[in-house]
Amino acid sequence: MMKKKSMLICAILVLIVTVLSACSGKNSESSGQASPSQSNQPGEQKASVTPPSSLAKKGVLTYATAATFPPFEYMSNNQFTGFDIELGQAIAEQMGLKVEIQSMNFDGLIPALQGKRIDMINSAMYIKPEREQQVDFVTYMGLGDSIVVKSGNPKGIKSLDDLSGNTVAVTRGAVEEINVREHNEKLKQAGKTEIKVLALPTANDAVLATEQGRADAFLHSSPGAAYLQEEKPGVFEIAGTFGSDTKIGIAVRKGDTEMKAAIEAALKNVVEDGTYKKLMDKYHLPEEMSYFK
Repeated sequence: MMKKKSMLICAILVLIVTVLSACSGKNSESSGQASPSQSNQPGEQKASVTPPSSLAKKGVLTYATAATFPPFEYMSNNQFTGFDIELGQAIAEQMGLKVEIQSMNFDGLIPALQGKRIDMINSAMYIKPEREQQVDFVTYMGLGDSIVVKSGNPKGIKSLDDLSGNTVAVTRGAVEEINVREHNEKLKQAGKTEIKVLALPTANDAVLATEQGRADAFLHSSPGAAYLQEEKPGVFEIAGTFGSDTKIGIAVRKGDTEMKAAIEAALKNVVEDGTYKKLMDKYHLPEEMSYFK
């Protein structure tokens, strides 16, 4: 009798273990954890642009950046941030891809691209003839100089002509000083009052002179002027931007037409859906810098 009871208990225990094992298996399947092969193909069904076939890593848009150029790419709380970082994410999403960022010194960017360790360079790279011999570019913005005034723009300055008779702070010997002095020649020829040039040792000195009222405005590179509004919110505003002749672009391997076409198509979508404009507003980049006016 005892033997029969023991056998019955054993049978019940085996049944319980079997049921628990089955339940455990069902819970694992519903957890949503993807296998490695699945995680390398995120959201491809949502892709608006066909991703190129030559990706360094399947399912991932891998790019390099030198994260030392705010507001385009820089580090904040140990995280990549900036206009280019968010633009790169938006481009990858158009292709249904994840993003992997590699941080490196600027002089290592082109060798990394040529060595096929990355798919593109996303680092506000200036488009110069010597670089165009090494890589192909997808242009997305122009850089110039900005006229920065105190918030509210009390003198209604909008252009270099409006600076006639006013005091402008510049960094001594920098291109901004050269631009002002060249414009003074034009004002002189037109019979107008020249700009009073306050040449100071550093850009920070020019910022301080304007903040203290010793200058009516100062000239700064357009990226520097944009980032200044994040560093000193509510203190300054950009009155105007000029000379946006220097272009920056995303670089791809020379002759890689498939990669270039995919990025151009994705960028076109990002511009058309308003993301590009929203990012320019977020990072205080003036409309004059847009390549898609």
